[in-house]
Amino acid sequence: MTLSPERIAYLAQSRIPEIIACNVVLIVIATSGLMVRLFVRMRYLTGINFDDMLCITSWIFTFVLCFTAMWMTRYGFGKHIGTVSSMSARSMFLKLDFVAMLAYVISLGAIKISFCVLYLYIFPGRKFRIGCYILMAISVGEMIAETLVVIFQCWPVHKAWDATGLVEGHCVDMETFYYVNFGIKLATDLALFTMPIPKLVQLKMTVGKRVGLVMMFSLGLLVCVASIIRVTYMNSFSVDHTWSMVNTMNWSCIEVAIAVFIACIPSFKSLITYRFPALKRLLGLGSDGDSRGPSKLYGDSTRRTYYNGLSTGGRNSIKLKPVTGLSRAEVETTSHGSQECIMHAGIQVTTDVSVNEDV
Repeated sequence: MTLSPERIAYLAQSRIPEIIACNVVLIVIATSGLMVRLFVRMRYLTGINFDDMLCITSWIFTFVLCFTAMWMTRYGFGKHIGTVSSMSARSMFLKLDFVAMLAYVISLGAIKISFCVLYLYIFPGRKFRIGCYILMAISVGEMIAETLVVIFQCWPVHKAWDATGLVEGHCVDMETFYYVNFGIKLATDLALFTMPIPKLVQLKMTVGKRVGLVMMFSLGLLVCVASIIRVTYMNSFSVDHTWSMVNTMNWSCIEVAIAVFIACIPSFKSLITYRFPALKRLLGLGSDGDSRGPSKLYGDSTRRTYYNGLSTGGRNSIKLKPVTGLSRAEVETTSHGSQECIMHAGIQVTTDVSVNEDV
């Protein structure tokens, strides 16, 4: 059969360069954020914690997702289905799509749980912590439920990547599932990224610094924006799925890579504070009137204690009134003033405390 020039031009279309460029950039962004986070945690702060392990897990599956999207281009992804004549190539495309769906679900679930754990480390308040635990339980439930749905979307399971249509069985309507699940995920995402804002607004610090912290935590709302854009392209289960899925896949990768990077943003402030003090002063990231280097960030006679009652170093005995709701947060106190600085994940919060010293 002779093809018309229009049909030939249509089949010649390719979005492969767009797919490759998008995912390479996303891998670089997510990896750079994670490397800064791990460097700051191990070199300057409390070391690797559970929220860091969850972030690493999310990065691993983000990498798998982005790499899989690029690998799928070998089997027709980014081209029209009419150019993929081999059934084995179509079957491999569906297998890789199956892997990508699993990677997306686990990556997004892990980073959301990571945010919940981070909040438990740095924010006090019984009601707030109960809210975090509830949100964490919902996120864990979402991840498990979505993973099971993706794995068992067809029965038998291998029907999910059957390109011939000869395997007998049945599959769930994944498009309907994604739309229903989107509403639940968007609600939990909005709760997750707006939950700390009231706490930050109440902090006793300059308006500029409060605004800066609120903006830093509010960046998580970009994940919600990416999720909304992604669902607008969810028309994608059409006959020409190797072509129509490109936008959905790209925005899936963008959503999780942005989430990983945003989770690492507080570490960039710590990196500047400790590694580049001149840049810190230039950007106004230090305390008001504080021009000291990182070694004297809290004064000359700094004592380090923890909320579980243990203390290290120092000639004098320093007693702090216990604050309920803070767990495993590192606390720094100084005898040159009544200040308490909570350092975790690169976030510094200063409040007044009562310090008694026995000379």
